[in-house]
Amino acid sequence: MSRAHLGGLGLLLVTLGLVGCGAPAEAPEALPDGVTASVLQSRSDVVDGRLVVQVDNGSDGELTINRLDVTAPGLEDGMVLDGPKSVSAGKSVQLRLDLVPVRCDGAAGPAVIGLDVETSSGSASGTVEAADPYDTLGRLQNTGCLARAVERIATFRLPDRLRTEGAGEAQRAWIDIMVEPVGEGDGSLSITQILGTTLLSAEGALNWAFTDEIAATDPPTTIELPVRPARCDQHAGAEDKRGTIIPLEITTSDGWSGLYELRSGQQLKDDLFAYFTARCGLD
Repeated sequence: MSRAHLGGLGLLLVTLGLVGCGAPAEAPEALPDGVTASVLQSRSDVVDGRLVVQVDNGSDGELTINRLDVTAPGLEDGMVLDGPKSVSAGKSVQLRLDLVPVRCDGAAGPAVIGLDVETSSGSASGTVEAADPYDTLGRLQNTGCLARAVERIATFRLPDRLRTEGAGEAQRAWIDIMVEPVGEGDGSLSITQILGTTLLSAEGALNWAFTDEIAATDPPTTIELPVRPARCDQHAGAEDKRGTIIPLEITTSDGWSGLYELRSGQQLKDDLFAYFTARCGLD
């Protein structure tokens, strides 16, 4: 091959190399100063099993959230939300994510929020540690781990229907909670109280003064709760969100303690609202 051909080939290879490489992609900028986050839950979020992440845009320009993820020691991975969601300068946005299972092998710890955003100057990404003003993450971990500990010892089931006697304002009712220990193992739990709700309370008191020790090897039993309306106004029933969830105050033998909640099925909910209406004379 002649020198002219070799020179031409070399020039072609250099040219192809330059075309193939191109300019390297620019790395995203850091998050703008003033972007912060916090975690919380409203009552309806607790019922729906969601976590609220509030992002506060304290920067001087609008930003668009393209992706948000939550990492916390007390939660499994996988809490991710894709945008876009715009937040004006000086404003906040609340984003709701379905909760993942809790971890029970360590302390809850703070959440780290990962953000991929667009600003007026381009893409930006980074992480911020979320404030937790109401100890939402600690409560979530404790509630989830308590539930696991309880269910290793016994199953608690609310009835399908409300047991009643009489009619109208003279009607009386009982919720029969069925307790079925798992039948093996050395675990146990202590029920120290059963709490009233915004809709229901004990006859003659706010809460049921009920205490019991239940071992995993105990026979099945039933807890009978006489119930009455906690209050008798139309708003109590119309605006209720958690009044048919029965909280048991429980401590387990492996150290978890708190409120273990029993949720009513639809038929029991309907019966409870009908009983509330009849006994309060709101027909």
